Amino acid sequence: MSAGIRLGMVGSTLLLGCLVAGIPRPAQAQQAAIGGQVVDEATGTPLEAARVLLTGTGQIETTNREGRFIFRQVAPGPHQVRVLRVGYKPATLSTTVAAGETAALNFSLAAAVVQLDELVTTATGEQRKLEIGNAVTTIDAARVAEQAPITEFTNLISGRAPGVQVLKSSGTTGTGTRIRIRGSNSISLSNEPLYYLDGIRLESNPTSSTLDIGGFGSGIGAGPSRINDLNPDDIQDIEIVKGPAAATLYGIQASNGVIRVTTKRGVAGPPQWSLFSELGTVSDPHTYPLNYFGRDTTATGIIDGYDGFCSIQSEIDGLCTQTSLQTFQPLNEPVSRPYKAGLRQQYGASVSGGSEQVTYYLSGSYENEIGPFRLPQAEFDSVASVRGGIVPDNQVRPNALEKFGLRANIGANVSKTFELTSSLGFSTSNTRFIENDNSFLTVNGSGTASGSLPEDNRGWFFIPAELFAELANQKANRFTAGISGTWRPREWLTARAVVGHDLVDRTDLQFFPTGQVAAYLANRDGVKIQNAFDISQTSIDLGASARFRLTPVIGSRTSVGAQFFRDLANGTFASGRGLPPGSGTINGASAVEAADTTVEARSVGTYVEQELSFNERLFVTGAVRFDDNSAFGQNFDATLYPKASVSWLVSDKPGGSLNTFRVRAAFGVSGQQPGTADALRIYNSVPGKRAGIGTTGVSFSSLGNFDLKPERSREFEAGFDAGLFNDRVSVEFTFYSKLTRDALISRDIAPSLGASQSQFVNLSRIRNRGVELAINTRIIDSRSVAWDLTLSGSTANNKILELGEGVSDIFVGFYQRHVGGYPAGGFWAPTHTFADANSDDIIDLTEVTLSDSSVFLGTAIPTREASLNSQLAIFGGQVVLGTQFDYRGGHKVDNSLEQFRCFSVQNCRGNYDRSAPLDEQARAQALFLPGGGNSVAFLEPGWFIKLREVSLTFFAPDRWARAFRSNRLSLTLSGRNLWTIDDYSGVDPEVNAFAQDNFASSDFESQAQVRYWTARLNVGF
Repeated sequence: MSAGIRLGMVGSTLLLGCLVAGIPRPAQAQQAAIGGQVVDEATGTPLEAARVLLTGTGQIETTNREGRFIFRQVAPGPHQVRVLRVGYKPATLSTTVAAGETAALNFSLAAAVVQLDELVTTATGEQRKLEIGNAVTTIDAARVAEQAPITEFTNLISGRAPGVQVLKSSGTTGTGTRIRIRGSNSISLSNEPLYYLDGIRLESNPTSSTLDIGGFGSGIGAGPSRINDLNPDDIQDIEIVKGPAAATLYGIQASNGVIRVTTKRGVAGPPQWSLFSELGTVSDPHTYPLNYFGRDTTATGIIDGYDGFCSIQSEIDGLCTQTSLQTFQPLNEPVSRPYKAGLRQQYGASVSGGSEQVTYYLSGSYENEIGPFRLPQAEFDSVASVRGGIVPDNQVRPNALEKFGLRANIGANVSKTFELTSSLGFSTSNTRFIENDNSFLTVNGSGTASGSLPEDNRGWFFIPAELFAELANQKANRFTAGISGTWRPREWLTARAVVGHDLVDRTDLQFFPTGQVAAYLANRDGVKIQNAFDISQTSIDLGASARFRLTPVIGSRTSVGAQFFRDLANGTFASGRGLPPGSGTINGASAVEAADTTVEARSVGTYVEQELSFNERLFVTGAVRFDDNSAFGQNFDATLYPKASVSWLVSDKPGGSLNTFRVRAAFGVSGQQPGTADALRIYNSVPGKRAGIGTTGVSFSSLGNFDLKPERSREFEAGFDAGLFNDRVSVEFTFYSKLTRDALISRDIAPSLGASQSQFVNLSRIRNRGVELAINTRIIDSRSVAWDLTLSGSTANNKILELGEGVSDIFVGFYQRHVGGYPAGGFWAPTHTFADANSDDIIDLTEVTLSDSSVFLGTAIPTREASLNSQLAIFGGQVVLGTQFDYRGGHKVDNSLEQFRCFSVQNCRGNYDRSAPLDEQARAQALFLPGGGNSVAFLEPGWFIKLREVSLTFFAPDRWARAFRSNRLSLTLSGRNLWTIDDYSGVDPEVNAFAQDNFASSDFESQAQVRYWTARLNVGF
């Protein structure tokens, strides 16, 4: 452990010890109580999950379903109680209570869109949003999950936070998602944010799989994201901390932002039951591009240079005369279409309640989703006839997800000053995947990139029966446990501790039954692959905060803390090739391979933060954090991360057009640790001889880098929050600029060193800049009608300022490169021009020109995003209509599938159809010029607007609910991915054949986003 870390931990411990030691023990006195109810001012509806604060004591309660709360440990005398609820104006009431009495305070909250008094969770504990100098987005996940078409955790975030991009790579059930917050900071390391669940750090690999199911390599394509293990119905809210300026105190690995998830909790009162049932469909509504073939029916045989298909160029060259043009697509034909709507179903139940000493929240859920793929009936009959009428379920429906989850959250008031909370979650999932993304074994590719005619192999490259016979399956068991304690020995002092463990037990299975799968490589001879992993994260978080009034005007808040993290992954790999017919075990294979791996990383950090407030309007904060990590090079000591912020409430007055105005600014530094073994010198054993006797020697496997240090990202952000027109409109604006120094680059080294050909070094600098805007407005606010509209958007402009001395351009994907002075992962390729010189409406090879060199043509990741969320409540809130429009733009999509069809398979329209647009003919011809295969003729605009969500919720009148012996009854009808507008010639510009890769992006045999229709019934009693 470094000297800096030791000094920080000693200082933190001494400060906490002095604070605690100096506390005189209070004499026991008879206590009083304060209770009441919180309701909506317009409708009188009780408000659940409102935060109720007993001012000056640190005590916080949460209202139950009836909107009720109670503080039972209250000192006699005058008190103020403040109520906060997302979507409502805060309210404060005063009372004086005598010993042994209970004071009643009832609150009626008015709707509002300005939320500066909202409580948010920071690294040092809960604070008001007003006190924080950086932008934080809070999502009311409980409401969204109940009323919107939410099928997985990442749906809760998508389109609901400016500056956050949720990039869904595939429509295949169970596949994962990339999330980018304010751009990409690293070339070589992950750009995914950190996740915390109830203060516990989570395993959140965006591609948690070793299954080789496409996507350019084992474990890259079409895999699941571990964060989607979370059950959306267990989540109360989500807070998004967007960059180093805000995430400094989260330490190492926090430079990409932090997403904090809080699950539901019980509140004192009788048991409150909630049940839900959801049924729906999953379908592929898309029409796939036609396969084109020109024929010369007068030809008597194949001649030199003519293969029997008469293309435009073949006819120009005089090799044939096109007499017929044939089009077909087996993916679209009803008889051969391998798609049929799958069933989605989900059921859940929860109960919460408790006493003043112990509260609880218990839940269970079951989810089953059948993907949109189905074996065509004709092929089903064919397989059944060969196999005695038995067709395995996985061959009929090759894509499915089954998930079961349990959660138990227990809270205990051990004493009037000490609270203990436990959080336990368990989930088990079984996901069946289908080959997708750049694989000869994809059903999409076998239909669209087939060189077969309808009479040959039914138009397929491989028939669906062979493709669907492969079994690709992942089973995952996840257990997350945490316990947290909060001690308030004095009104001004709070100490806390959180200890958590997140364990994922995962098995990846891939099986090619002998003689049943497509004849590709050696798969038809029988192959089984089985890999097992145990992946865990252990976290310990200790902290204390002290609040003082230095003067009647100046307030102080001092926080200290320390964290420890341990990441551990153990894996075993086993495979067998050459299985006897009917065998499904690796032991029966003719060739068996096995291996194992262990990866471990540890980090420790400490911090000190000081906040000063002036008249509760100006808040100035400074902090510093020390971090050390086992992945650092041995010559590098701990790293220090500073932070500073200011928040100034300029105006806060009722009436007029400008009611609330706050300006804020923040600066902070965070980082990312290198790969676990990047700094290490690793040796391999090699056979040798010594004195003529066989022995074992060693050679370099990796040279390592003893000077390796973390990537270091610093960020400045500034902005304002404004409340307009009696707080009916809120505007939140933020500018940010992020600079990453010491970014890791894999640099080539001399072969004479006897090690690997590259070494990780800290060389590069990367910049991200952009703006974020969120406008919330209540357009209509009456007792019968309320209409809320939220428009949000952001820009994210990325640039590699320098790659580093001795580092040439780095190639990723098909036509992407990392080049100094340009965005990371930009598209680079020669361009083409064309002219119909003879005005015959035909483009031949001589009329297309290719540029001599590659040029920058755009980025793969959107530089602009926006969303429009609308919620219209009528009949006093009994009927609610919700919609979400989602926009992405400023980027390009590589339509690699169409390029492959035009060049390798030669079945695209531009090859054969004389009536095709000239630009479509030209880009097909450009591929056949020298170097044309590397042209960017098929790079297209990637922008799109999608009607992402539509929902209609009906809240039954109380008398209807009582008829079912319940106190709450609602029905939601919803749809997801219902409409798209774009300029893309492919099926869906949103997909990515490289799945969750950092930068590489392409649409190549990828499954388009699917459509959901669901009906959900919610019952409470």
